[in-house]
Formats: sequence, structure tokens, C-alpha cells
Amino acid sequence: MDIFALRDQLVDDYREFTGSFVSPRDERVQALLAERLAASEQWPDPWLSLNPSFAPGGTPSELVAQGLLHPECERIFRIKTGPDDPGRDQVVFHHHQRAAIEAARTGASYVLTTGTGSGKSLAYIVPIVDRVLRDRDAGVGAGVKAIVVYPMNALANSQVEELRKFLGFGYPPESPPVSFARYTGQEGPDERRRILAHPPDVLLTNYVMLDLVLTRPDEREHLVSAARGLHFLVLDELHTYRGRQGADVAMLVRRVRDACEAPGLQVVGTSATMASEGTLAERRRVVAEVASRLFGSPVTPERVLGETLVRATSADTPTSEVLLARVKEVAAGSLMPEDYATLAADPLAAWAENVFGLERDVDEQRMVRPRPGRLSDAARRLAEETGAGAEECRTALQAVLLAGSRALHPLSGRRLFAFRLHQFISKGDNVYATLEPEAQRYLTGRYQLRAPDQPGKVLLPLGFCRECGQEYYVVARVERDGQVRFVARTDRDASGGDGVTGYLYISGDHPWPADPVSAGRLPDHWMLEGPDGSMSIAANKAKYQPSAVRVLPDGALAGPGEGMSAWFMSTPFAFCLRCRVSYEQVRGNDFSKLATLDQEGRSSAVTVVSASVVRSLRSFPTTELPADARKLLTFVDNRQDASLQAGHFNDFAQVTQLRGALYKALDAASGGLSHERVAQAVTDAMELQPADYAENPDAKFSAAESAGRALRGVVEYRLYTDLKRGWRVTMPNLEQVGLLVVGYNDLPEIAADEETWERSHPALRSAGTQLRLELARIALDEARRVLAVDVDCLTPTGYERLQRESRQHLREPWLLADTDRMEPVGVVFARTGSSGSS
Repeated sequence: MDIFALRDQLVDDYREFTGSFVSPRDERVQALLAERLAASEQWPDPWLSLNPSFAPGGTPSELVAQGLLHPECERIFRIKTGPDDPGRDQVVFHHHQRAAIEAARTGASYVLTTGTGSGKSLAYIVPIVDRVLRDRDAGVGAGVKAIVVYPMNALANSQVEELRKFLGFGYPPESPPVSFARYTGQEGPDERRRILAHPPDVLLTNYVMLDLVLTRPDEREHLVSAARGLHFLVLDELHTYRGRQGADVAMLVRRVRDACEAPGLQVVGTSATMASEGTLAERRRVVAEVASRLFGSPVTPERVLGETLVRATSADTPTSEVLLARVKEVAAGSLMPEDYATLAADPLAAWAENVFGLERDVDEQRMVRPRPGRLSDAARRLAEETGAGAEECRTALQAVLLAGSRALHPLSGRRLFAFRLHQFISKGDNVYATLEPEAQRYLTGRYQLRAPDQPGKVLLPLGFCRECGQEYYVVARVERDGQVRFVARTDRDASGGDGVTGYLYISGDHPWPADPVSAGRLPDHWMLEGPDGSMSIAANKAKYQPSAVRVLPDGALAGPGEGMSAWFMSTPFAFCLRCRVSYEQVRGNDFSKLATLDQEGRSSAVTVVSASVVRSLRSFPTTELPADARKLLTFVDNRQDASLQAGHFNDFAQVTQLRGALYKALDAASGGLSHERVAQAVTDAMELQPADYAENPDAKFSAAESAGRALRGVVEYRLYTDLKRGWRVTMPNLEQVGLLVVGYNDLPEIAADEETWERSHPALRSAGTQLRLELARIALDEARRVLAVDVDCLTPTGYERLQRESRQHLREPWLLADTDRMEPVGVVFARTGSSGSS
């Protein structure tokens, strides 16, 4: 799998997403945004870290022979592929895992501070399993011997799967060698009752649930009593417990020790990032001090266990001449060796390991992991050493890293280079401008309060009309020291309308006129025609007009003849002063009206990034990436955020599927699709199988036809609601982006038929065919976008029938559930509007 290609595709997809928010009208702003995108400020070069090779610590058989492990461990710790696989090959322990096994035998608390991917979990699971087996041989009664505490349920869930492989695979389901259970609050009532009735040897939980176990009567009666004399308490990801949370966990450890009557409790901690400054000895001392306070028991620096690294490639340092020749060969397209031994001897592979995988600690004379580095920096360094071009070096380094990720050790199965990319993506900052004429104002894409070297010029954020791209200063009108001034506003609240929060409009080529009514600058539906034919603004719209002000470069309100002309509009944003697009929404915020470049829609951004990754994973052939490895894991703060994101992603997937099928169906139909045929055509274009949508995919005859009919009905309903006036700001429908045009039967003929218009308003009677056609289309489009469409699925009776049929025949995500509510449907009346109405 080419992870670099995946990264580039991800960045391209996110660039298209974040670059489509708005098209600024000002050419200087456009140039600034283009420069910012070209500089990749929102997605800098990724950091690359290489999992190094670890010194071996022996196999379970070897440790059993030395008396360090119970004999059954030889059977348990094997590489197993399924429930019936006893495992042919044994696990090969790392040196630090062996050190942890030896430390556990002393009974003293210890901390394992090894890097990511170093097998920290096995370093405490093996001693726990060994102790349980030895206690059983010694006749010690059943009960909870170890509690493992994870900061996140996702980590506990992952560990359950790993334990199942070792302790479940190859053993009868009813008699595992060591029992374990997850107790985190995710379990159902039956599972909780089973755990309380039969406490496991090893309990996996989180610190919040462990606190509840100590306080709830049922748990105290069953789990706490079963844990009397507890041997191990493991705190995974120790670095997460800091500040107040760290104090809570420290007290929890002491309460567990007291409640379980375990004065000799052995506390084990694991972390990859406990301390990062100073020498190894200094870091061990700091970790030991922190762990001692957290555990409530002494941890000596000798009990802070680190990793022992060894080289995977040749120990020879390649010369510049050898490296240059190799870079030229690889950059020219020479294939990298696939054999592990051959690649390990490659000079370019040795150089890459020296940069990304290993460095020597001068104080302790041992190999340690270097800090993650950027591929671009490494390419420049290689170019300096060899004299080759930086791009050649980058190509060569990518090739050797990818080859190393595919080369497997013939015995251990370990990859020569197990590396990862850390790509940081940000939403970016806004555009800020000084209060000056458009041609000379200072523009920047970085948050600042004042223009550089010009403290008298305030920088204010810009918002852009989503229709025409006209810029507005996002400001608040405040009074300080008796002077009114405009200051930057970072909130998006539009519920005020009190003249405090608002926007400043400054334009040299299209200034706001003193009499906007006669200048025709106000939205048409704001205007009222008097008996004498004169036009005036409706009373309920007058409050939304901008007010003329004069401002100084520092944001202060200026007097007559001073400063620069501007116009202040109070929130909410009622209409654009350039393109005249107007909004009737008076509550909520202005996000759907004005775009600010520091708001991309967090859920939408995560969905776009996730979809890009999943799409790339699916594109790789199975020879490069097995089907079961095509997964994306996303961490969120809490269940609510996870549910919100899952719902957003599901909605995105279904909307995209429908729109893609609609586009495909329209592309295949040269003359377009009528409303009678569109649902069938879109359903056919999706090419769904019964298993994708039918509650009973094996149904035949009339049942299968009913399921197909229900699916077409749901598709029709979804198509109509998607054509509604778009509320998805970051996901406009096909019509809004110009990929779909909706027409109306016989409308050109109706517009040209004079007899049809004989009894209409004189203005329509005398209008030309083209004007009638345009007006009729506008009216029908407005009606359609509020779903004032006479179709069965948009009637209460039709929707109820469709909902009932979908519940009977369809499965998620195609059924209309009981919790779904019919989209509000508009009704159009042909009548004269009242005075002041819109």
C-alpha cells in the first residue's frame, strides 16, 4: 500500500473541500487565498516515525525452561489465526517484555515507557496470566487477580480482541486457561449479571467504572469481594492521568488497595510519552517520582523500563558516493529489492533507518528512537550529503520506505520498516484586513490585532457573501473611553439586532447610495408601490437598512469629513449590498449567509477526510491490502460526539449515493427524465442488491416486488426533499452547483400562448414570451423549493403509506423509521399580498 499516495489524495480532497467555501470577489483576496493554499499551511508536510527493531527477549519455551513462566504459557502465547488454531509459531518476546516479566516476579510496582508499537500490553498481560496459572496450581481460590484500567473504552475493546486470540483460540470455549471480562458500562444487563455471578481472573475497565464498582452495593458484594488480595492493578496510558484527573486516579488507586485488602498490590503503568526532556537517567527519575505519587507505592528509577533497540539494516555507514549512485538508480525507476536480507543491506535503507528509526544516546551509549521527522527535511539532508536533487532524494526515500514496509522477516514475520505518517490538518485562519480602500488595505491570513509596523491600523476579520463573494468586515460596535469604535468580532451570533454586532461594508466601485430606493439597490420584495406609482420600502424591512458611518484606520468612529465612508449593518445579515440576495431568517446565525474561512463545519470536515481515506483504502488491490485491513479508526471525546459524527457520515453517504445515482441516470438519459421515470431510473442506477435494502433479501414473487416498490418510493421521496432549498451549506444539492436543471412540461408553449394570458395582469398580458417564461420559471422554482409539489409521497396519507411499507419491507438505511418526520410541505396561494408582506 502506498501510504504517500493516500496522503496526497487526502490532502487534495480536503483542499477541494476547504477551497470551495467561497469565491471572493476581491482579486487581491483571491490571490492571498491561492498563495495560502499553495503554501500548504493547513496541511503541512507530514511527520514520519519509524518503528525500530527491538532486541529479542526469547520465546515462551525459553522463558519456561528458565523458570520465568508457567509451562502453559508456552501454549497460550502463540500466533493464532482462528478459534480452532492452536498456533504453530510462538510469540518472540522483546527484551523489554522479558524485563517486565522479571520485574513482575519481584512484586514491586513498575512502569513501562516504551514507544508506540512496542507491545506494552503484552508486557503486563504475560505476567498476569503467569500469576493466575501459578496461583491455580498452588490451590489459591478463584477470584479477580488483576484489574486493568484503560482511559478509553476503545482501548479496552481492542484489548478484549487480543486476549481472545491468546486465551480463547485453541481452547474449548467453556474452559479457557485464564478468564477475562470487560466491565466498562457498555455491557448489557445479562452480561453484567453474568460477570457479577462469575467474576473473571482479569477485569478490564476504565477509571470511572472502577470508581463506581467501589461504591455500588452489588459490585462491592461480588466484584470487590472477589478481588480480595488483588495482585495487579494496571494503569494503561499513564500519561493521560494528569492534573485533577491524575489526583482522582491517585486516590482511586489507594481506595482499591484498601477495599481489596491488598497491601502488597503491584501497580503497573504503561506510557509512551511520560517524559521527553533530559537524558535517559533524568527521564527515568522524573517518571519514577510521578509514578510513586500516583501509585501510592515506591517506584525506583530501576523499575522504569525502557526499550532496547537494535539495527534492522546493515551496520555499515554508507559513503556519499554510494548513496548518490543508489539515489540516482532508485529515482530513475530501478526496482527496490523485495527480499528482506537484500533490502536490509541496501545503503539507502541503512541511511533511512539512521534518520527515522535510530539515534545514539551519548550518555548511556545505547540506541534510542529519534524524534519524528519530515520527509522533506530528510530529502534536503540527503541532497546535501550526496549532491543529488531534493526531489530525487524524496522519491528515493519514499521508495525505500515503501519497500521496507513490504519486506517481511522470514522467521518473525516482522516488517523491515513499520512506519507511520502523522498528517496534521487544520481549518485554517480567516482573512484579516485593515480599514482602508480595497486597493491599498493590508491583507493577511494570520490572526493579528494590528497591521505590522502600523499600530494605528486595526485588523478585522472578513466574511464573504456566499452568492457573490462580496467581503464584509465582521465587527462589534462598542464604546470605550467615551469613543465609539468598531472591533473584531469572533462570534457568529446573529440573534441580536441591537446594533452592537454587525458588519461593515466598504466599496469604492459600488458604494451604498444615499437613496437606495430610487437607485434600485434594495431587494425587489422589500419595495411597496404607492397609489401614485412611487416606490417605498416596507415598514418591517426598514430596520435592516445599512447606516452610513465614517471610520478611522484604528476602528474609531470619525466625524464628518474625517476617515473613510463605510456602512454598518446590524446582525442578522438581511441582504447583500452588492448582489441584493436577501434572507428572511432572523434567528440563529449567519453561517449560511456569510462564509468565514475559519469555519469549515467540523462534522463535514471529518466526514470528508474519513470518506477520502475509505475511498483510497478501497482502491488498493487485495495483494497490497487485505480486505479485513481496510479500516478507519476515529477517536472522539464522548459518545454524543461519536453519535453525531456517525449520523452525519451516514447521512453524507446516503445523500452522496442518491445524488451520484441521479447524475448517472441523467447522464444516460439524453433527453432528461420526467418525474414519473426519475425514481425508477435512479434506483436502477444505484444497482442495489436485495441484501442491500430488503428486510428479507431471499423473498420471491410478490414480496420481492413489494420491497422493490417500497425502495422506489423512498428514493422518490428522498429525491424531492433533496431538491428543497438547500440547508446543507457545505453540501449543496446538484441544482445549486449547476449539475442539474429542472424544467416544466409545456412551459415555453404556455408562455407563448396569448389566449392563456388574456385575463392576467396587464403587465403580464403585454409582456413578451421570454419574460413570461422567465417569471413563470421563477415562480415554479420557488414553489418547488418549498416542496409545494402535488405528488403522493409529499401528502400525509402518501407518506404514512410509504413509511408503513418501508418498515415492512426495507432495512436501514432505506426504511423510514417511526422517529422520521415528514418534511414540511409548502402551499402556494395565488392572491394579492398584504401591505408589507414578503
